[in-house]
Amino acid sequence: MKKDLKNAKTKLAKEIDNLSDEMREIANSIFDNPETCYTENFAASLLTSKLKERGFAVESPYLGLSTAFIAKNAKIIKSKPIIAILAEYDALPGIGHACGHNLIAASAFGAAVALKNVLHPELGNVVTIGTPAEEGGGGKIKMIRRGAFSDIDAAIMIHPSNKTRIISRMYAITELKFTFIGKAAHAAAFPEQGINALDAGVLCYNSISSLRQQIRGNSRVHGIFTYGGDAPNIIPDRIEMHYFVRDLDKKHSEELLKRIKQCAKGAAKATGCKVKIKTCGNSYDPFYPSYPMGEAFADNLAILGIADGGFSETTEIGSSDIGNLSQVVPTLHPEYAVGDKEDINHSRNFLAAVKTQSGHKAMLEMTKAMAMTVYDLLTNHALLKRTKDNFNQSTH
Repeated sequence: MKKDLKNAKTKLAKEIDNLSDEMREIANSIFDNPETCYTENFAASLLTSKLKERGFAVESPYLGLSTAFIAKNAKIIKSKPIIAILAEYDALPGIGHACGHNLIAASAFGAAVALKNVLHPELGNVVTIGTPAEEGGGGKIKMIRRGAFSDIDAAIMIHPSNKTRIISRMYAITELKFTFIGKAAHAAAFPEQGINALDAGVLCYNSISSLRQQIRGNSRVHGIFTYGGDAPNIIPDRIEMHYFVRDLDKKHSEELLKRIKQCAKGAAKATGCKVKIKTCGNSYDPFYPSYPMGEAFADNLAILGIADGGFSETTEIGSSDIGNLSQVVPTLHPEYAVGDKEDINHSRNFLAAVKTQSGHKAMLEMTKAMAMTVYDLLTNHALLKRTKDNFNQSTH
């Protein structure tokens, strides 16, 4: 490693160590004040005020979203690349920060401040973008549509987990609601006059269950009945079902959706019912990670002496609006363990692990690797070119 590069990365690591207490204060304050999607007023205010204190130019609200923001380390030099560090800070309903977004917020702050203090502005631009409502609200999707990432060359964030790995995929996900409409009748006295919507729902459920035998291994379909009738002696005239449809590939996801809808239409036709099919919520695209960025991140973990799970791509994965972002800009989303393997995200055990000293230490070390990787993207032109080339090949 060149001496100046080694010195810069050593300085970044020391800066983040010096920020440890403030980062822990941020993480714990957001943890103690959990806010669900699009209501993250405390978290956004805390982060933006802290960044302003450090000399960042902050715009908040941003793009019409009251809890989104952008913070710039210096005046943007248009001829230089722009790398975005992403902050998430929304909580889960009922269980608070059991996905660790409070740590994501603190790490974004720490990396941004360290880079501002070490990076010469003429080397390139670093912006910190606060992205609300990841937990089901599709905040990044709205921000993409409003142009938040139109000038960004690459984006990065780190996410607490029950494991440490640099690269993982994420499913595309679409939510479907089926409403089967039949005709009510007395189930004993006049059964021949009824049209049983529950029969249609059960037939639909069984058809989709049978379909699972013929779908790809990387596809997931799971659903429930949300309404099943009023009383046993009334032939149900309305049944409601709610499904999630997931796939690692966007094209295959669209094909699978067509097949799922055909199951619903076939069930309606077979029973004489009508069916209403509604796409609801936010449809998330599959996450396409940046492998060149991942390789740089791995090199930086090695510098820090941190062991990782490498590129374990398709095990224990979910869905996120980061997938939509990865379709428009090269993106990296490494994970890091804050507790034991059994402490899985969205659980009470994970909620406890997020606030431990060991969890905080893991967050600090991964923040260092993130800051170093941003530095690499700005100073290693060959790396940034490989990153863009890989993105163009994987998404177009």
